[in-house]
Order: sequence, then structure tokens, then C-alpha cells
Amino acid sequence: MKFTELPFHESIQKALDKIGYSELTPIQTKAIPYAMEGKDVTGLAQTGTGKTMAFLLPTLHRLLSSEEEEPLPYALVLAPTRELTIQIGEEARKLLQFTDYGVATIIGGTDYRSQEEALGNKGCLIVATPGRLIDFVKNHGLSLDAIKVVILDEADRMFDMGFVMDLKYIFHKCKNRKQSLLFSATLSYEVVRLASKYLVDPIEVHINPEKVITERIDQTLLHLGRDEKLPYLVNSLLNYPIEGLGIIFTNYKMNIPKIVACLRNFGITATGLSSELDQKKRIRLLRDFKAGKYQYLIATDVASRGIDIENIDVVYNYDLPQDAENYVHRIGRTARAGRKGRSIGFCSETDYTELERIEKYLNSKLPVVDVNEEYLQFPKGEFTPVFPEETIPGEKKYQERDKRDKREKPSRGRDRDKDKRKQHPPAKMAHPHEGHPHAHPAATSHSKSERPKKASEKPHAKTHKNASHKGPNQNKQANSHQNANPSRRNLFDKDASADKTTPKKKSIWKKIISVFKKS
Repeated sequence: MKFTELPFHESIQKALDKIGYSELTPIQTKAIPYAMEGKDVTGLAQTGTGKTMAFLLPTLHRLLSSEEEEPLPYALVLAPTRELTIQIGEEARKLLQFTDYGVATIIGGTDYRSQEEALGNKGCLIVATPGRLIDFVKNHGLSLDAIKVVILDEADRMFDMGFVMDLKYIFHKCKNRKQSLLFSATLSYEVVRLASKYLVDPIEVHINPEKVITERIDQTLLHLGRDEKLPYLVNSLLNYPIEGLGIIFTNYKMNIPKIVACLRNFGITATGLSSELDQKKRIRLLRDFKAGKYQYLIATDVASRGIDIENIDVVYNYDLPQDAENYVHRIGRTARAGRKGRSIGFCSETDYTELERIEKYLNSKLPVVDVNEEYLQFPKGEFTPVFPEETIPGEKKYQERDKRDKREKPSRGRDRDKDKRKQHPPAKMAHPHEGHPHAHPAATSHSKSERPKKASEKPHAKTHKNASHKGPNQNKQANSHQNANPSRRNLFDKDASADKTTPKKKSIWKKIISVFKKS
């Protein structure tokens, strides 16, 4: 379905034409018509499916099409993170660009005055995080009596972050609301309970997440040793340039400065984002990333949800996520707004548990590609470093932490050993890294399957732009192992069990709602 087929207000249609939106996504096709009629809606869909427009378009259309002038603020959107809140506000401003209405974005880490001014400047829509909104209501006299539409985006994550009581408080303050829209990636117990209490006969729209992923995202997996990940990443980025942007996810905050510094030394424009940065720095880095100053963003799961950037061409999972659901959220940063994208995962000997969880969650095996042996060593040659004068986000903090740890480790160890000798003489010498409080999670779990480095191995002098992952010097041992036993993918893989398909569960929404209403 095309946007022109829906009877949007002329100013919204004009904005859509300018933005360049033409085709509706499945969640938009299902949700928008009901929401335009004023019905309550629960939308179950993963990130990257177009949920933002699914609730903004009908809400703003109803405001602009109202025969009487509505008191402001008219609608409230609640989101779990500041980044997501900012991006929803930006999308709303694009849709309102041919009107005199404004949008008030209320988040922590920014000054109150600018947010109060936005509310007074015909702010028809409030986009907020729950905590800061309650602060405004309690301490700055913000009234929510005029709110007609309440929207919850990523409701499941808000419950995970402990916003249950905050949401109930906000719904209580929006006592004159006429419509409620709830969007969530999963149908958790708390989501159902909230919907049963505050939504009136909601229309359920559901998009199958597996279908969205397989249709629009080309997923691949590479089995690498832990120490081979960084050189392989550098070679991949140099030999497979992209037109748009890319995100590289890691599980550990301390990896971010190391990866950023390495990529910059090879002339790759990169920056890092983690929860260690204050809000102003995070906003500035995201703005520069979207503007193209940096082509690659290295991030922890703080960016797996809430970053809505249309031209993400590729997502790298430098570490496989520890939560299988986060895999879907991570790769959902690409292939947005109907586009196609790629995701490339690096699986080392320390990632197998995560791989099993992910494949079980997806109910399918991730496609494995052959390792290009030429990429296992850093490329040789002259490279011009980028941003030599710029401080790498988080680098100073982790350098100071490393120095402090090095100073504290010997004394801590001596004191601990001294105390132990007083009580119980040791029977034998323990491994020097065993149980160390500052050991990296990956540093204490070496696997026998990790391929040892040979002293005679030399890095290749040059990489080629047209090189593929199936390089000429493929690991012969891995290939012969695969041929001997097809059920094993390569050196690092475990025995793959046969795919087990389970019938899909039918929607139990109405049954659950009826139980809550009876109680």
C-alpha cells in the first residue's frame, strides 16, 4: 500500500512527499487505519519495522483534521531511552514542518528551560522518557490533563528498565485521554497487564519477526579466534567499502576505545558510543554519525535499540550478544524503512553459548561463510590515520583504570596470599589468572580449538579491493574437517543438531485479556 492511498491531512501528505516515503511497511499497513479511526491498538513488532510512523502519522492526522481547536499538548509519546526519544521527536518535526505546531522533547541530561520553551511554543506533542516527565509534572507544574492520545513505544523494554510504576502514574495523570497506542517487541506479562487495564478493546496487529529478518537482511557468520577478530574486521572494512553507514557491536565497553583507535590508524572514520559517555556527548556523536562525519559507530547494546538511522548498510557483531533477543535488535539497525541490509557475526571460542541461544531463538542456523586466511593479519602498507587530534570516546577513562589496576593487582595479590598462608597453607600453585577480579571475561576461557599462530607466518603485504571472504588460502584443515563430517561447520564449531521446527503459537491476546478483566 502507498501513503497516497490513505486520506492523510494535506500538510502531512506534503511532508511525506518531501521526505520521500511512498510504500507502507507491514506494521504501518495494519496499524494506521485502525489508529486513524481512534481505536486503541497494540502493535507487536521488532525494531526496524516502521513503528514510529505507525503511531505518529494517525495521531498527527487526527490533530490536524479536528474540526475544533484542540487544547495542547494533544499527545504524549513515552520511550525507554533518550536516544529513541530524540529520534521520535525528529521524525515528528519532519511531519509537522508545514504547520505551526511544535514538538517538546523531554529527557534527562538537558536543561529545563529549553524544554519549557518547547512546551510553550505550540508544543502539540510531548516525546519523553518516563522519569524526566514525572519530574516535570511534580516539580515544574506540567499538566497532562489536555492529553488525548498516549503512546508507549518499546513497552517491553520500559518494563525491563523498571518503569512499571512510572507508567501507571503517567496514565493516571492523563485522565482525559481518548486513545492509547502500545507498541512492543514481545508480549510479556507486564505488557499484557498494562494493556488490559488502560486500553479499551485494543486491536492487535502482529508482525512475524523471523519473516522480517530473513527477507530483508543478509546474515552471515564467521568462525574466528578471539585474537583474529580485530585484524579480520579491519581487512573487511577496507576491502568491502559501503556507501552508507555501519555499526559494530561489542559486548564490552573496554573494547570500544581499542577498536576505534585501531580503525582510525588504518584511515577508517569511526567513533564509539557507550553508557560511559554523558548525554551531551552521546547526542553530539550520534548527530555527527548520522551526518556522515564517521562512517562506523562502535557501540555496546546501548545502541541496539533506539537508533533509527535509515542508511545503515551493515551491522557487525564483533561479539555475539549475550541475550538472544538483542541479536534481533542489533541487526534491526539495518534494513530499515523497506531497505535491505547485511549483518556479519564473528563467533570465537567464547561465543558458542551465545550462538546456540541465538539460533534457538531464530529457530534456524546462521549461514556460515569461509574465512579468508589473508584477513587474519593486519594489512601492510602506508595508511593515513584519521582524527589524530580528536580524543577517542572513553579512552582516557580506561587508560586510567588500567594503570590503577596494574598498581593495585600486585599488592592485592600479596595481601590475599599472605592472609591465606596464615590460615591454610596452599596445597599447590593456582593458575595466575584464575578467578582474578579484573580479568577480562574472555581472558580466562582459552579453548583448545583456538588456532595457534606459527612463527613462520608472515602478513600479506597488500590487500585487494576485490578480495572475497572465500580467499585462495582457505584453512585446509577446516575444509577437510567439514568434508569428513558435514554436520560440523569448521574448526571452532560444535556438532550441529538437526533443525527442530516447532509450530508457531497462536495469538492468545484475547484469552489473556479476558482473564485480567475477570480478575
